[in-house]
Amino acid sequence: MKKSVGELMTAECNTVSEDMPIYEAVKKVAARTRGKIACVVDKEGKLKGLLTPKDILEALEVRKFGGVRGRFFAGHEVLHFLSSNYAKDIMSAPISVHVNDSVEDAINTMLYQNFYELPVVDKDMKVIGEISYFDILLNSVENQKT
Repeated sequence: MKKSVGELMTAECNTVSEDMPIYEAVKKVAARTRGKIACVVDKEGKLKGLLTPKDILEALEVRKFGGVRGRFFAGHEVLHFLSSNYAKDIMSAPISVHVNDSVEDAINTMLYQNFYELPVVDKDMKVIGEISYFDILLNSVENQKT
């Protein structure tokens, strides 16, 4: 019998609000030891987008907003950008799996979208956890032992 995402996911997930300043979101993502994506959620906890390391690096280099690519973390423009823009301004499109999806569906989404971890959502698109390739690999290895 195929396992569902809900059987392997962890209830822990890094979430930030749409209106969280970028510098606060960066601090929250950097402090986390498990994964490095953040789920950008609205006031009801519904997934609106993802904040990935790539999104953050592009924003800090001001490439995404038409600026000239310069030294990383240099200049007043970057400091102003970090304090006056919000997670919703740099987030990527929401990519997720449903709690009842098969683990195979999660693997396919990870492979095709180039993610190592994905948010898990319920029927209302509320973030309830995450599943990572480590969760899947660990489960596979444990099943081989028995």
